[in-house]
Amino acid sequence: MIKRYKYIFLLLLILISCEKKPIYNYENRILGDWIFENEIPKRKNYFYSDFGYSFAQNENCVSKPGYFDTKEKNEKEERKTIFYGTKTKYRILDDSLYIFNLVSKKWDASQIVEITSKNLKLKFEKNIILNFSKVNYKENKNESFDKIIISKSPCFGSCSINDIEINKNGGIYYHGSGYNTKNGFFKSKIEPKNFKEIEVDLKKTNFLNLKDNYSANWTDDQEVSITFVKDNKIIKTIKDYGRQSPKLFRITIEPLTYLYQTLKLQENKKIKDFQELRYFSFEKANKIITLSSSEAFFLYNLLSNSKTTNNTFTAKYFRDYETDFGIHRIETDGRYFKMIPHNKNSYTLDLGFNFIEKNELSKKLQLKTKYD
Repeated sequence: MIKRYKYIFLLLLILISCEKKPIYNYENRILGDWIFENEIPKRKNYFYSDFGYSFAQNENCVSKPGYFDTKEKNEKEERKTIFYGTKTKYRILDDSLYIFNLVSKKWDASQIVEITSKNLKLKFEKNIILNFSKVNYKENKNESFDKIIISKSPCFGSCSINDIEINKNGGIYYHGSGYNTKNGFFKSKIEPKNFKEIEVDLKKTNFLNLKDNYSANWTDDQEVSITFVKDNKIIKTIKDYGRQSPKLFRITIEPLTYLYQTLKLQENKKIKDFQELRYFSFEKANKIITLSSSEAFFLYNLLSNSKTTNNTFTAKYFRDYETDFGIHRIETDGRYFKMIPHNKNSYTLDLGFNFIEKNELSKKLQLKTKYD
């Protein structure tokens, strides 16, 4: 009798050990783009910046806006942010998701609570559920561009102040002013396929249909201006003061402002006087056209690659600068730009096309105010 019970017990053990584990099929359901929406319950005094994940085949993952670390100010250096990139790896084991953290060099683990066609729920710790929504988009072929320019203004603090232009042919122009790992003027290159990745990512944000201006109701924050260009024509400029633009757009733009840290930079020491200017406007009588800082950086890069000419022209617009700038005055008809420095000979640059007419800037003429 005892022997019989032993056989029964052994059989039960075999049946239990052979019991199949739940089949979640998370590997296929998690593929795609997800953006963080909220946490439930919301913790007090705990702040999540906007972020999102893109899960692809072969355990490839993109985490946006990326992985960052801060190097605090010391006697020799100012405070700066170190960028580790966005591309990493992920794994799924049973109902657990592991994402490799590029800063800590460890796998961040969470439990997959739910994946549907629209929602992803992850539990990290203390029964806190992070909710993500699926990013669905339809590609708009009209949203193609061949240049993107991003400029970050100063703020009351240690915000990175820089400008970057990324071209379809792979050309990069970068200018760092403060709180960057590199300050100065630099050039670099990326592969055309990398530009295509940038273009596809930004198409997902539906940027052509975004507002031109987003602004917080407080002061002393940073403004980020983004300009999209096609055939040297500005097709869209978006200004975002205080991170108020849609979150998907913000987390796609931010890593591009740190792209310079991942590149081999070639310093450009032959900088012309006007390239030091962060702002530009066209004045005509008592009216003015003001460019965003990204539009100004775009124009300066065009001018820096233009040839000098002896052609004369009738100036329709001008811009005067204070004495602490290298340039005293700029006169232009939109194509020719006469640069008049302090205590130096003036010279004229031929842009090759009329910048004002091509971009229909005369429609933006406004009456000058006391702040202009």
